[in-house]
Amino acid sequence: MKSWKYLVLASILSISPVAAQHAPKSQVQRLVDQLNLTPDQKARADPFLEEDAKKIRALRDDSSLNTEDRKKKSAEIRKGAVAKLKPILTEDQWKQFEKLREERQKQSKKK
Repeated sequence: MKSWKYLVLASILSISPVAAQHAPKSQVQRLVDQLNLTPDQKARADPFLEEDAKKIRALRDDSSLNTEDRKKKSAEIRKGAVAKLKPILTEDQWKQFEKLREERQKQSKKK
């Protein structure tokens, strides 16, 4: 019986770190995932994209901000991420990114 409890506990503990590593992605990260970045591009983009995603998640959890302020700050963070991303992308990737972004904005307006 004890070994069964240890097995269950070990299973739970082994799953927890994996779940913590897969935090939700930001809008920009989801678009970038569709661009087929080279390993070098990915290594350059991932750190600031992850940091920006953390900032966005922190804004969502900040109850002191009203909806309008939260949207403005989120837009500023995304704008900064896009500015950092542009020099990393090829011309074709940038065009594809802009196209995906426009499609995303159209979908948002439909909701």
